[in-house]
Amino acid sequence: MNRLLVDGNFYGGLTQGIGLALSEDFDDIEKETSLLKCGIPYPNDVPDDIEVVYNETYRPNGPYGAAGCGEAPLDAPHPAILNAIYNATGARITRIPARPEKVLAALKALEK
Repeated sequence: MNRLLVDGNFYGGLTQGIGLALSEDFDDIEKETSLLKCGIPYPNDVPDDIEVVYNETYRPNGPYGAAGCGEAPLDAPHPAILNAIYNATGARITRIPARPEKVLAALKALEK
């Protein structure tokens, strides 16, 4: 497998997961349907020290013994970020994106 392509797939999936957790929103179809306004993260919005660790396996039915990396990188960022918010504040966010106003509302609900 081409590691550079796998890296790109993982970095892209992780970035998509960060956007899903914190900023991507399509509730207002008139307002949030352009690439500029829907909350997709920009390169400066994503950590630049992400490390991809490979677990190499051999799959006899895959091309050249490979298994795909598909959507795997998108599975973890949003629950990890929401749990980090909970661990840091005690406020549980149950709907994404966890925009600041949603986190603030959850914090205020804890005070009651």
